[in-house]
Amino acid sequence: MDELYQSQILALARFARQSSISGTPTHITKLKNPLCGDEVHLSAIIQDDIITDASVTVSGCALCEAGAGLWLQLASQQPLHHMPAIAQSLTSFLASDGEDIADDRLAPLTAIRPVKNRHKCVTLAAQASIALTKSS
Repeated sequence: MDELYQSQILALARFARQSSISGTPTHITKLKNPLCGDEVHLSAIIQDDIITDASVTVSGCALCEAGAGLWLQLASQQPLHHMPAIAQSLTSFLASDGEDIADDRLAPLTAIRPVKNRHKCVTLAAQASIALTKSS
């Protein structure tokens, strides 16, 4: 299990914990993993369909925090409509047994591939981003 919490994973988790948004979010969402209780709250500023700023709050394990930190990196300056593709890319990478890494930012997750019951922890923020809704 120690291999899962390598320094790169912990750095991504720290990145998520330190995230903040520079203004009032235009979009917010949350998603909970009913199996383990992890919960992710996303806040984003969307301008012209582009995520210009985002933050995440995670109540959960370090892997869930790391996935949220990675989502922040992958989603920054991306169109909102790209969120399903980002989520699918992350899910596909974790499910893959191959050595090919299309995006080097995913490399820290390589050690998690064989631990299938932790994939949902890692992908929770990306899955939540699909449902970003306009805040009132």
